Amino acid sequence: MVHRPFIRKAINNIFYRFIFETEKHNGIAELLEILGSIINGFALPLKEEHKLFLLRALIPLHKPKCVAMYHQQLSYCITQFVEKDCKLADTVIRGLLKYWPITNSSKEVMFLGELEEVLEATQLAEFQRCMVPLFRQIASSMNSSHFQSIYALHCLKYMILLTCRSSVYQH
Repeated sequence: MVHRPFIRKAINNIFYRFIFETEKHNGIAELLEILGSIINGFALPLKEEHKLFLLRALIPLHKPKCVAMYHQQLSYCITQFVEKDCKLADTVIRGLLKYWPITNSSKEVMFLGELEEVLEATQLAEFQRCMVPLFRQIASSMNSSHFQSIYALHCLKYMILLTCRSSVYQH
């Protein structure tokens, strides 16, 4: 227990160095896999330091070009946070939108998959807070010149899913 703050700071530093300096992803996937188990065991309510870790370390991990190398583990960690505290869904979705890829359609498909997982754990109030920017981004992606046909179907599926979910909540 005494070493937890030290370990947490060391993990933060590894992620910060990776995101903002080197982009060498050696060990990032494995570290995220371990973190997934740790996050799964977090007691409720979540501590503020855990929420800050999500905001400052995990969400920015969507930025690097090589996110595909560890995206599955990252997505699991992010989803664990939202399942623990549904109020974090707005923060997570806005974080995804902040790092949304502009020209990399395969990365967009990964983001959409993660978005689907997050939305499944999202409550109405959180969904309504981020609904407008979310729909705006999906519409923008659908109009992109870098659009792939399979990706178009993916986007349409989400647009329909989100619209249906929104109308169900209103009635």
